[in-house]
Amino acid sequence: MERKKAAQRQRIVEVAMALFREQGVEATTMEQIAREVDIAKGTLYNYFPVKEAIISEFMKRSFSERNSDWVQRLGRLPDTRSRMVWVISELVRGISAHRDIFERYMVYRMQRMLSFQPDEDDQSGFYLLGQEIIGLGQESGELRRDAPAYIQREMFDFAFIEVVKLLFADPEGFKAEEAVSMCVDLCLHGIKK
Repeated sequence: MERKKAAQRQRIVEVAMALFREQGVEATTMEQIAREVDIAKGTLYNYFPVKEAIISEFMKRSFSERNSDWVQRLGRLPDTRSRMVWVISELVRGISAHRDIFERYMVYRMQRMLSFQPDEDDQSGFYLLGQEIIGLGQESGELRRDAPAYIQREMFDFAFIEVVKLLFADPEGFKAEEAVSMCVDLCLHGIKK
């Protein structure tokens, strides 16, 4: 039964993402997704209450598939700053290719983050990469050990969010390298002059 449910979730994600890419998130309806998957609309809502939840599942799966490669790469980079810059830069490249989808995902993720309700589902993907970066930085002595790792990881989250906001605010004038460097430096060194 559990395997059948997992397969159904996977099928929903695959069909929905194909529709989102083809016609956009806004133009795709939950009814259309249910019809294409050949399930009742109520069944779809039992799996995913909103389109953004489908996108979130897709993002988690994408990160999960690449996570071990990314963690290995992080371990080969020389320091915390280069790890942060590399991860954010890689993600910005992906975001640029699928802005419509990613915008919906980020708004959904930020709403869930700001609800102050712990969400175990969010502890995958970017969360795990941030946790790895902070852990490596604390082990090497680059990052503070007197401040909880989860707070430092969330500061890294916010650096990423600020880069994304800059990208969406001015896509034509966005200078990725400059934006990533500035936000990572602010994360690592604060705003003190």
